[in-house]
Amino acid sequence: MEEAMSEKRRDLTRSITLTTLLCLLLTACSGTDSPSSNRTSYSLDANASGVIEKVNNIVNMTVVSKDANDLKAEYRAGFVQGKLQGRQIISARDNNWDDAYLVDPGHTFPKQPGPTRAELDQAGSLLNANYNAFIAYLRSPTTDTTTAHLLKRLLFRMLGIYHGVSQTQPAALDFSGTWLPDSSYFKAAELVLGYETPSLTFLDLYYVNANFDMMDVIANSPELSVNGISTVEQNDKCSAFLKRSGNEIYLTHNSWMGFLSQSMTQTINVNGDMTTMNAATPGLIGSDTDFGYNNKGIMFNETTHRSSRSVTKTDGIWLFWRSALAEQFSSSVDDFFKYISIDNSGTYLNGYMVADVKNNETGLVEMSYRCFIYYKSTGGPYTVTAKSLDGGACSTAYDLELVTPDYLMGINYPASYQVAQDLRSTDNRPARRVQFKQLLPGVDSIEKAKSVITYTDPANPLSIFGRWDLGYGQTPYPKLIPDGAVDAKAASGSMVRSFMGLSGALDLSAGSSGFWMLYGSPHVNGAPFVWSQSAWKWQKLRDVPDRIDGTFTLMPLYLR
Repeated sequence: MEEAMSEKRRDLTRSITLTTLLCLLLTACSGTDSPSSNRTSYSLDANASGVIEKVNNIVNMTVVSKDANDLKAEYRAGFVQGKLQGRQIISARDNNWDDAYLVDPGHTFPKQPGPTRAELDQAGSLLNANYNAFIAYLRSPTTDTTTAHLLKRLLFRMLGIYHGVSQTQPAALDFSGTWLPDSSYFKAAELVLGYETPSLTFLDLYYVNANFDMMDVIANSPELSVNGISTVEQNDKCSAFLKRSGNEIYLTHNSWMGFLSQSMTQTINVNGDMTTMNAATPGLIGSDTDFGYNNKGIMFNETTHRSSRSVTKTDGIWLFWRSALAEQFSSSVDDFFKYISIDNSGTYLNGYMVADVKNNETGLVEMSYRCFIYYKSTGGPYTVTAKSLDGGACSTAYDLELVTPDYLMGINYPASYQVAQDLRSTDNRPARRVQFKQLLPGVDSIEKAKSVITYTDPANPLSIFGRWDLGYGQTPYPKLIPDGAVDAKAASGSMVRSFMGLSGALDLSAGSSGFWMLYGSPHVNGAPFVWSQSAWKWQKLRDVPDRIDGTFTLMPLYLR
């Protein structure tokens, strides 16, 4: 017992010493104009460190790691992230489960507030099966070597996050790339899901990352479908657009999610591969709500296709892996399409808007469970190609109102007629199409981009920036749930070019900034969503404010 206490004291002393050293090195512990009162730093050594803070209700994290071995650098980056986010990841796990109940009017899964042990085990079975299939894909000799290496990087970052939360020190691992943390590496208790438990299992972390994919597998299961059509009211997220104006490109996005969302910003630099992005929750290896840009000049967003039908694969490469791969490692629009289309699991089917600021090329990738539709332009009309996964025909015809030479419109309804037909898509917030069509031609500055992505019609809360909790608004599919736009982001090509010019060294005194972000819900009748004043005032709040509100903030990067 005494030895264990001594070890804890040594670890605490080491953490304090390293944090103090980091602050001294970076000259930003106090006395600055930045909101540093809640800033926390953590450092393993001079080559792996990070910082986290909250500003205007936005959690903002930056992690930098470098090592001669990519996998070791990723693992150490993840370990720092786990130390910085810690309890917030456990909150994200429980908030995701509670949101799953709250935003489904039919309360399909889980059937009550908080999942039962049987529901946790059902979900755990899917997650374990998918993880095993992913490991098998990495080990397969038919998998492209470069793709496998990049996915291994993401895997070791995930393992690092888990160890950062669950261990005091990094583990001594084999980073050769031959060894992988398959199911035999973990104890049985680490491959079980928990809810409202004080500790995090590896499977909990996998669930936080794979939540959207897993819920789509459940929603489209034979037990919950009639004649192939899901009976579950599936989440429909996000409004977004890409706009060309002269030589500039503007990209925006807002996330329609349950109001328990912990939407945040995170910036990762591992061995020179840098990405700044909006993360749906703490604990992620990627964005999951998909907005941001990397230092190779690629900016991205997505909107989820509203669907009634899909054919899902538990053993596929789920989209959370493919999107993280594409968003963080692509150097071109073609790269993005290549990485996002290495598989199609029929889960979390999205439309991705992409821009390469090096040559002002823009693209759109849409998908059903059987077709990828790829649009590309250098400023004129889009050329469109299709990739079929079942050998059948995939039409390249598309809605000319959603895809124009000047802008791309994201309203959760596919531009591709083929994708819309495959998914039996419907438009449950039709006002957004009309609003975007009217407003997008006038977007010629970042301020106008911010204004459009936060537009709310006072008479119709189901607008570009809107809410479902009020019980009214223009929709053929009414519902009353604590859900809506919880954030908004905006970026420009010039911001991406500035990001490309950074060295990537952590510096708390640096004046560099990323994209604009707002955490908060739309004001309707003068007020945002407030949990304690809502029909769901009984809901437990974990690392989310009672009042879902905030202002646009130019997010600091803490990189030079």
